[in-house]
Amino acid sequence: MFKKATVDPSKLISTFIGENTSLSGELKCDGNLRIDGAVEGQVLCTGHVIIGEKAVVKADIRARNVSVQGTVQGNIRGDRVEVLSGARVIGDVNATDLLLDEGGVVRGHVIMREEAARELPPLERADQA
Repeated sequence: MFKKATVDPSKLISTFIGENTSLSGELKCDGNLRIDGAVEGQVLCTGHVIIGEKAVVKADIRARNVSVQGTVQGNIRGDRVEVLSGARVIGDVNATDLLLDEGGVVRGHVIMREEAARELPPLERADQA
């Protein structure tokens, strides 16, 4: 009766740096970005940045969310940072939320920020549940 809506993930990525592509300099992206190639310099993104398995990024990254599957040599700043299994981050990570999968490596400082607007609801007491 009701058909579940499906979203094509490729339509969510507005900028794509392919596996056989290298870029040097400042990369600014207003949307979501996927990097599968080599980037050197600085990455500034208003949306999500995905670093693919074979990507090598020698740059500081600043984005809303950053998901690392490959290698990053530089500092990362985002609301949510994911370092997935097999990923390597050589630099500082500054995030509100951090996910570090087993097998993921961070060699640097991890700074966990408190989000001012984020307020957790009070827990229910066991005798009221």
